[in-house]
Amino acid sequence: MVNPAFDDASLNQLLASIARSHRNLAGALLRQVGLFPGQELLLMRLWNRDHQPQGDLVSALRLEASTVTKMLKRLEAQGFVTRHRPADNQRIVIVSLSDKGRELRVEVERLWGELERVTVGDLSTPELSAALGVLRRLEANLAQARPPAPPNGG
Repeated sequence: MVNPAFDDASLNQLLASIARSHRNLAGALLRQVGLFPGQELLLMRLWNRDHQPQGDLVSALRLEASTVTKMLKRLEAQGFVTRHRPADNQRIVIVSLSDKGRELRVEVERLWGELERVTVGDLSTPELSAALGVLRRLEANLAQARPPAPPNGG
């Protein structure tokens, strides 16, 4: 007997497949401007509010601090962002856009528009509205869930 949770049409399988396909297409598009998937989300935060503490970016992106640090190192090496410690508080790192990072916004917005057009396809306005409503509810459900504690000793 097939477990419905592992069926190709199960919600978990479909969400995983959609996420993988979306990320693959996003990656292909973002490579055109020298970015990896996820880096554009960090840049979007800075485009909305520049000069943020690195810790605020970690919280907003809901990623591990080490992941954000790695992203920032790559973005800094490419000249899109700068990082510095303020003289009055050496415990924090402030992340800022460079001119090159600010200029990238128009191109990333164009690529995200293309990604959305492909993703939405020929959905009607009511279908898209319904889909967004369901996805928001699923996101809220997952945001409220607490992952189980790891087993002792492992």
